[in-house]
Parts: sequence; structure tokens; C-alpha cells
Amino acid sequence: MNRRPLARLPLRVRLVAAVVLLVAVALVAISAIGVAVLRGQLVDRLDDQLSAVVNCYPDVPLAKNPGEPPTDGACGGRGLYRVQQRDANGTVVNDHGQATGGPEVPADAAWLKAHTGTPVTVAALDADASWRVLVKPLPENSGWVVVAAATGELDSTISELIRIDLIVGALGLLMLSIVSVVLIRAGLRPLAEVEQTAAAIAAGDLSQRVPDHPPQTELGRLCRALNTMLHQIEEAFEARAQSVATARRSEERMRRFVADAGHDLRTPLAVIRAWADHAHTGPPRDRADLERILATVGTEATRVSTLVDDLLLLARLDQQRALARQPVDVLALAIDAVRDAQLLAPDREITLAADHSTAYLVSGDDLRLRQALTNLTTNALTHTPAGTPITLTLSPGSLHDAPALILDVTDQGPGLTPEQADRVFERFYRTDAARTSTGGSGLGLSIADALITAHEGTLTLHPTPGTGATFRITLPLSSPGGGLGR
Repeated sequence: MNRRPLARLPLRVRLVAAVVLLVAVALVAISAIGVAVLRGQLVDRLDDQLSAVVNCYPDVPLAKNPGEPPTDGACGGRGLYRVQQRDANGTVVNDHGQATGGPEVPADAAWLKAHTGTPVTVAALDADASWRVLVKPLPENSGWVVVAAATGELDSTISELIRIDLIVGALGLLMLSIVSVVLIRAGLRPLAEVEQTAAAIAAGDLSQRVPDHPPQTELGRLCRALNTMLHQIEEAFEARAQSVATARRSEERMRRFVADAGHDLRTPLAVIRAWADHAHTGPPRDRADLERILATVGTEATRVSTLVDDLLLLARLDQQRALARQPVDVLALAIDAVRDAQLLAPDREITLAADHSTAYLVSGDDLRLRQALTNLTTNALTHTPAGTPITLTLSPGSLHDAPALILDVTDQGPGLTPEQADRVFERFYRTDAARTSTGGSGLGLSIADALITAHEGTLTLHPTPGTGATFRITLPLSSPGGGLGR
């Protein structure tokens, strides 16, 4: 059971009710204080009038006291009062005045003595009303003069005031309720906008934002905090989505990697097993047959060993193990790469374009950089027709706004299609022509890319279908001056 039924009401209803209740309490308090103050003032004025009337009677014993007070102006309106003269026992001996009715004053000397000189309110004799009474003692304990005035007019005034207060207060509360509803509805409208935004976000639209409001207000600070939170949530969801997509792509690449690795390992192992079975089922016919078996087994074993070494190298690079760091002259590496390529393909035009008077120094592993460059030149020799020229170009450049060197390996072969260019650095990726004609593992460019990345550089492809392709190595230079010197 809900112990707070008000909590079920809308906030605007509770706010309006609270405002009206507080104002009603304030109005009642103000009206009560006003009525009390006015009644006190009217009673005090009536008491002053009673004092003025009673003082008109001479201060002489009852036997010498006239029956009616003097008629001078100091006595005020005599007809509004009842004046009684009483003897020592409190019995009325004279009662006059034009006011009808009279006060219920006991014929008791003790009562008169107790209330002498102090105005007191008593009931009326003949009506549900009251009178204000003032008792004055006469000399020689001969009696008392009792002056009384009806409070009917005073009570009527107070009643009229209360009625006016009730009417005005009710109208004021009604107007206040209407104004409060309008103002509170307008003040809570931004919260309705927040509610709509939250509903849209709950429906899946994370791009929604709460409208901005002046930052110096509480609502403005709340909206700013909500927008900041929503921005972080949106970024978190985007990062999660990207992570899921990346994980799926990684899983797909891993599956393809495992399938290709299994294929490349299975083929040479199948050849080795076939030749081993051949040698086991029957001895070689001659020495040439034996040499052919051993050569084939050795070739395939070397192929397996090379593939395993490449996989181990990629695994070490994936673990981001630190490479040996020392000054490396990339110009010397380029010269050696051109010379080695010329030995492998003497029928090709393989050239180097560089300023030989400039030293291109980087901090890295000489053997690994040499391997990356060799993989690129071997790739150009393997995937271009015989006689295709190959050019290595070494020039200064920049990387991340820092001095760097650029080494381009350019061929004039058939080039790559856009789909091939997108996947050329994937592990075990080979075009159909490469798979059937060369039998390569498809790891050369992947290893080159990983090695250059490990040296904080980049390896990019600039394909030109039909006119060749350019693989560009960009490496940061080692010295603050750019690593270039004469």
C-alpha cells in the first residue's frame, strides 16, 4: 500500500496545491490578526467613550448625585448608553438612557467592587448580544455608577470585515490558482521537453539532445549535465558498435588466416608425405631418382620452415616487442636492395633515384628494415611481367609534422584493382594469378607493413591500374635536424 498518496499526483498539481495552501494559511493568519487588531481598537475607543460618560457624573455621594449626567459635550452621545445608579448593596436605584435593553450586571456589591474602574464585557438581558460595562464607585461607599454601551455595532463591523476577508480571500485564492497553474505549466514545460527527449532516446535515437537554457539557472545546469551525459553515452554506444564490428572483422580475418595457413602448410606437408610414402613403398630406381626425392622434400621443408618463421615473426610483431635500435643508413639499404634485385633479374632495368650526398638516417633495426625493403622489391619482381622496369626513389618528406624520409618502390606492371588494393596488406591475401603462378605465402607485404609500423612509420600503396603501382615507406628521421646531412 502506498503510504504517500500525494506522490501519485502530478508535480504541477502538487506545486499548485502547495502554493494555494501556503497563501491560504497566510491569508487566514493576516485576517485573524487584522480582525483582532481592529476589534481591540474599537473596544478601546468604546472604553474611552464609557470613561468620558462616567466621568460626567460628579464625584459626590449617591444622595447628592443627580439622576442624569450633565448635558455638556464632554459626555458624548448620551442616548447610546445605559446609565445605572446603584446603592451600596448593588441594587439599581436609577436606570436611564435611550439605548434599548441593558447589560446583565449582578446586583452584587462584591461583583461591582471587583470590576470597579476596569471595563468588562457582559451579556445582555434580553438578546443574544453583549454590553461593555464600566463601574465607578461613589464617595463614602454610598454606591456605584454603572455605564454600559451595547457592542452590537462593534460586532457588526467585525462580522462585515470577516465576510469581506472571506470573499476577497476566496477570489484571491481563485486568481492565484489560475496564475499558478499558468506559471507552473510554463515553468515545467522544459521538463516536458526533457521527458520527450528521454523517450526518443529510449526508442533508440541517441542523437537527441535536451534544449539549452541559460547556464546560470538550475534548469540550464541540469540540461548541460544531461547533454554531457547523453554525449558520453552516444560515444560509448558508438565505440561498442565499432568494437563489435572490429571483433567480427577480426574473427573473419582470423578464420581466413587459419584456413590459408592450414592450406599453405598442408600442401608442402602433403608433398613431403607423398614422396616419403613413395620412398617407403619402393626403393629409388637410381641415384637421380633419390636426389629428386631428397630435393623435393628439402624444397618443401624449406617452404614450411620459411612459412613458420614468417608466422613467428608476425606473432612477435603483434606482441609489440621492442626492436633493436641503432642508427641505420636507409640509402645504403636501398643500394643493397637494388643490387640484389639486379642479381635476381638481370634482364630488368632496376634503378635508384636519390641524392647520394645526403645521409638518410633512422633509428631502427637494420636487419628488419632490410627485410621489409627486400619483401617490397621481391613483390615487384614476382607480380610484374619479365622485363618490367622497377625504380626505387629516396627523398625527404614529413610524418606527423616531423621530418621524415620517403622511399618509393615503383613498378610499371599491370597494377592492382581497387578490391586488390584494399586487401593487399592482409595476411595470406593473394590474387588468383599470384596463388596459381607463384605459390607465395601471401605474407610478404603483411610482414613489411608490420615491420615499418614497428619502426613508427607507414607503408602505403598508391595503385595505378594499367600503369603500375607504388609502395611508399615513410620513416621518421632520427636526429632533431632531420637526419639529413652532407
